[in-house]
Amino acid sequence: MIQRIQSLYLALSVVACGLLFFFPMAVFVHPSGIYNFFIYGIKYMLEPPMILNFWLVFPALAMIIIATILTASSIFLYKNRKLQVLFVSIAFLLHVILISVILLFYISHFEDIYGIHSYKFGIFLPLISLGLLILANRAIRKDEALVKSADRLR
Repeated sequence: MIQRIQSLYLALSVVACGLLFFFPMAVFVHPSGIYNFFIYGIKYMLEPPMILNFWLVFPALAMIIIATILTASSIFLYKNRKLQVLFVSIAFLLHVILISVILLFYISHFEDIYGIHSYKFGIFLPLISLGLLILANRAIRKDEALVKSADRLR
């Protein structure tokens, strides 16, 4: 039963998390150059491009990797809906923490160092993934309620 709607929501959430590695979340303009904030660090955009502050953003990187692994593995747990709900709930919690850490800590911290910033498409990807996790959790719970009601009728 991998063709259920929650599997589609979970797969789209994994894709959104994967796209986070390719799109910058913010761009900082400094007199010394332009810096792009990715989930894996600050990328200095002069020749050659260099990645700065990897260890500073490592907790956010670890959170998104763990959330992506939990979401991807929950796709294949369609027979064990309780464990699937648990994995999706943990991934949801990690996304909420990730979004708050990015917006409250990283953006303000890097703005103090690198100057003026503008948000890019990557900042919305965790929000899109969070919304898809909410939809998947709702669909899983609806399936569980349907199975319980069918068991009651027997």
